[in-house]
Amino acid sequence: MVRTLILGDIHISNKDETLRQAQIDCVVKIFKEVKPDEVIQLGDFLDFRKPSPEALLAAKSIIDFWKEKATVVILRGNHCASTKADDGVTALSVFEGAKVKIVTHTWFDYKTKMAFIPHYENEKIITDALRECPKDYTVFGHFGYYGCLNSVGDFDFNIKPDSFRNNTVLGHIHRYNERDFECYGEEKKILILGTPYTTNFGESGKQNYYGVLEDGKIELHEVTHGPRHLTISNKDVSSNLEMINDDNYCTYLRVFLDPGEAQVNFEGIKAHSIDVKYSQAFDEEVISNYTPSRNLFKLNDIIIEDYLESANSSISKEKLLTGYNLLKYED
Repeated sequence: MVRTLILGDIHISNKDETLRQAQIDCVVKIFKEVKPDEVIQLGDFLDFRKPSPEALLAAKSIIDFWKEKATVVILRGNHCASTKADDGVTALSVFEGAKVKIVTHTWFDYKTKMAFIPHYENEKIITDALRECPKDYTVFGHFGYYGCLNSVGDFDFNIKPDSFRNNTVLGHIHRYNERDFECYGEEKKILILGTPYTTNFGESGKQNYYGVLEDGKIELHEVTHGPRHLTISNKDVSSNLEMINDDNYCTYLRVFLDPGEAQVNFEGIKAHSIDVKYSQAFDEEVISNYTPSRNLFKLNDIIIEDYLESANSSISKEKLLTGYNLLKYED
């Protein structure tokens, strides 16, 4: 029976040596816990399209460790692709070998009944692959679907949930989520595994998982070590020092000062880095309800003419004044 470790986006740091080592230690520790026969990494193994030599060496150290005792499959994520050309070119290809498969384009493994769909900017390539996948396969991919915002939370996907026909495990989205659906008269699931640790302060407080596939079933295991981005109010630091200083984590701490606070409570903190921010003093949508009862300031022709006189523009002053007058007297 094959035991498969499934890991989401790893995002090996390009510049931060301490973070990079914490990432290596985390995924190595997970591997030792699971003792898998196979590793499937769901994409964005790297954090930048043009990785630094240090990031590539870190990637090599992880892959070399994995392949000593397991076969390895790594999907090309959007952060791993050299460009947005969907041509499959990625620096990860240098690691391909007898026990390491880098999935640069859609691949159906007929032996294991698994389908691997890497990231594509053209989402039609993804939907076509989902449609062509045999119904008894498990899909592993690096993309999202409509109703599932990207990791930053500012972009949705165009792939409709009804495009899916198979049990699917996805990378690309950093927060764990599950969605059930029915196809071929059977219950199916889309599992977004999420990252095994946080990658920025926006992910502070999220739970982190890895998956273990065995006998056709995936079990989730929470990760309680590795890199951690933690946010906390300044007034709560002293009462939470044990949690902040947990030796299982490499902690990146952000302390929020309330309006009017000036002194940060650093005493007793053991963290790799401490970032200090002021809490929001005003409601972003309604800063003030003040409405003046009279005009406090009014533009007049003299002000406009003086402004145009000093304007750094290739358009003549006369033409600017003509345009201003057209706007001024427009109904």
